[in-house]
Amino acid sequence: MYGIISVLPFVFVFIGIFTVIYIIYTTIFEKRREKMKNKEMDKLRETLSPYEFESTQKNAVNKRFSFMEYLYSGDYIKVIKTFKDYYGFTHEAGENFYFACAYFLPYEDGYTLYISKDKINVNAIYLQDRPETQKEICYNLKKYFEIIEQGKFKREIKFYGGG
Repeated sequence: MYGIISVLPFVFVFIGIFTVIYIIYTTIFEKRREKMKNKEMDKLRETLSPYEFESTQKNAVNKRFSFMEYLYSGDYIKVIKTFKDYYGFTHEAGENFYFACAYFLPYEDGYTLYISKDKINVNAIYLQDRPETQKEICYNLKKYFEIIEQGKFKREIKFYGGG
C-alpha cells in the first residue's frame, strides 16, 4: 500500500509535465498554422483581383458565398426595382452587376453585399435586416433582383408567372 502511495506524486508530476508540454506544442502549432494561412491569404490578395478574391476565398467566419439562398457568388444580376441601401445609395432598376459574396454583421443586423460591375473592382450594397430599414429587400429578393446568368453555383430557378 505504501508503495502505491509513494509512486502517486511521480505519476501526477508526469501527467502535469505532459499536459504542459502538450499545451505549449499546440499553442505554437496553432500560431504557426495561423501565420501560414495569413501569408497565403496575403499572396492571394496580391495575385487575384478584388472581385476574384471576394468571390472565391473564405477569409472570414461571417462571409457567405450566397445571400438568402437566392443570390450566389458569380451570378450576373439585374436590379428590377429601384431601392436605397442603408447609407442612402440608390440602386436604379436596370443596373447590372456580378454578385461576389455577403458578410453578416450580427451586432447591426446588417448585410454587406459585395458586387462588381466589371469582375475586377468591388463595391458594396449595405442592407439592414430591420423592419424600419431594408428588411423588405432582404426577404423579397426576387422583387428587387433578377438573375440574368448563374455563376459557378448552378441551380434550378423557378419562375412564377401567369398560367
